[in-house]
Amino acid sequence: MNYGRYQVIKEVGRGSMGVVFQCLDPHIDRMVAVKVLRTDRMESENFVKRFLKEAKVIGRLTHPNIVTIYDVGEEQGAVYIAMEFLEGVSLSEEVRGTLPSIKVVVELGVQLAEALDYAHQKGVVHRDMKPSNIVVQADGLLKITDFGIAHVDDATATLQTQAGDLMGTPAYMSPEQVLGQPVDGRTDIFSLGIILYELATGRRPFGGESKSLVTVFNDIVGLTPVEPVASALPVPEELSRLIMKALQKDPDERFQSGKEFSEALKACLGVAAPIPAPAPAPAPVPAPVPAPVPAPVPAPAAAPAAAPAAAPVAAPRSASAPEPALVTARTPDPDPAAASAPTSAALSLHLHLHLCLHPHQIPYQFLRLHLRNRWRNF
Repeated sequence: MNYGRYQVIKEVGRGSMGVVFQCLDPHIDRMVAVKVLRTDRMESENFVKRFLKEAKVIGRLTHPNIVTIYDVGEEQGAVYIAMEFLEGVSLSEEVRGTLPSIKVVVELGVQLAEALDYAHQKGVVHRDMKPSNIVVQADGLLKITDFGIAHVDDATATLQTQAGDLMGTPAYMSPEQVLGQPVDGRTDIFSLGIILYELATGRRPFGGESKSLVTVFNDIVGLTPVEPVASALPVPEELSRLIMKALQKDPDERFQSGKEFSEALKACLGVAAPIPAPAPAPAPVPAPVPAPVPAPVPAPAAAPAAAPAAAPVAAPRSASAPEPALVTARTPDPDPAAASAPTSAALSLHLHLHLCLHPHQIPYQFLRLHLRNRWRNF
């Protein structure tokens, strides 16, 4: 089966608007997603014309967070749109059973708000923002699908899908959509607020699986939900305030653009942590280095006594070199003359040896010492 030049490989999904197929574009050998409008939607000629017109408008949108549309056509009674084939899971599947961290919630909100702001500046309003229309890719990049196409056209169509995709669309509608009033980009801001509320708290602000369609619409129009900061999960007060502003019933009290919303979320990143990490210790501030103080000039004083010269380092000695004399401290000799004369003990020994060798000779030194000692004792 083919749609135009696109060769169908397999069906990948069904929704309230149509069936999506994975197809091959043989002209450039590229995988594409082809969305074929449902047969019951084909009964309204005005709906088909608007579908084709909006598809052409969206085809001019080029943004990293918006799915790219390549082609739109009509063949053999079937209306189709060829678009970028995305590999990933829907946001509703990504968070099923496990809620993201507050930091991730804020980062996802920034991506979506910036994409919406871009589309709104081009005059395109999505009107069906919900987790199942957002694809999360492996690198964390979000892609908004069904942009400006898959919206609830009338009450009859909504009731016909109640058993299937009903809770996936009315629970994310704005009050002006429920009341049938004209809508603009602020409708998408309200729907984005619902998505962030659900990601942060784990539950929807309006309606529930067991509530009827009438109850859901009454909640959207008249109920003020519990603030996220008061939920069972930890939600920073600043993020809670931003979400509640996006959920104001009066469009004039919401964020007036996706840019304003994204800028507020970016500012919230600094405080959006359920369990704040301890702040790192401040870097030590180096103490100021005092200016050098000049040393005082000492008063002239008497020349100090010369310090004893350091003993020279002896060079290595040979085995035949004589031993150096040991330098020892000396005490003053009371008799300078005796200091240079031999001692009595030394002379006695010398005399004894001399008499042994020369018994008839008395050495001169011995007689001199003997006479001097006798004179002192006199």
